[in-house]
Amino acid sequence: MTPDVKVTSTDIKRALADKHYKDFFMTEVKSGPTYLRATGGLRILDGLAIRKSWTDPCFTGYEVKISRGDFLRDAKFYTYEELVNCLYIVCPKGMIDRTELPDSMGLMWYDPEKRSITTKKKAIYRKIDYSPELLLYIIFSRLDSDRYPFFGDKTEYFKAFLEGKRECRDLGRDVSSKLIQENARLEQEVASAKRFESNRQEYKRLLEVMSRYGIIGWSGDSRVKALDKALSNGGAVDLSKIKNDLQRTINYIDLVEKTVAEAAKNKGEDATWTD
Repeated sequence: MTPDVKVTSTDIKRALADKHYKDFFMTEVKSGPTYLRATGGLRILDGLAIRKSWTDPCFTGYEVKISRGDFLRDAKFYTYEELVNCLYIVCPKGMIDRTELPDSMGLMWYDPEKRSITTKKKAIYRKIDYSPELLLYIIFSRLDSDRYPFFGDKTEYFKAFLEGKRECRDLGRDVSSKLIQENARLEQEVASAKRFESNRQEYKRLLEVMSRYGIIGWSGDSRVKALDKALSNGGAVDLSKIKNDLQRTINYIDLVEKTVAEAAKNKGEDATWTD
């Protein structure tokens, strides 16, 4: 059964390239110079994988079929076997059955959902005399990277390019939106930190003023009571209380410095205390 998802020859060629990532893989490989087309002697392999081995070389050719009608009409690909050690027909999953091919020819199915290739019938390996024309074409025309890799012509290449550009634009828009949101969140955190620091400094200055007038306590509630008492007495200052509060403050600072120093020592850092 032919899959509902539309499959292009480019999809299949990309999957073949992934399959042969260790080999030298090319698409649209001609059997010789272009002028042979006029005499009907030019053949074009949709894909060719060359195993890089002196002792065990292998040329694997691929003919891609994406429609049933094209497969039934084309008989020329049967002659491609003389160019390669192994020849495979590759089609969308379920489009061609293995019984429809010669015994020597292999069959692979492309799964558009998994974007993967599955061998349904293994091709028979045949020793051949490699075509000098084919080898010269590869040397002269294909040793550099393809100008339009995986594509049969410029039109197919630019269509895929435009589709990819739209995908990149959508991705860029999503990333930009996410960055804007993240930046707004960070700005809010910075503003909150600045407000906290401002309130902390104001609270610190308030304590300094209260301590000058002997209004010091160990908790917020005791400070409030001390402030209320001082104000109710018209701001009278009890020097003995100031002395005691100052001593308690000194003792408290000594305790904090000791705690900080011990913590820094445990972390292997220099202990510093800043008011």
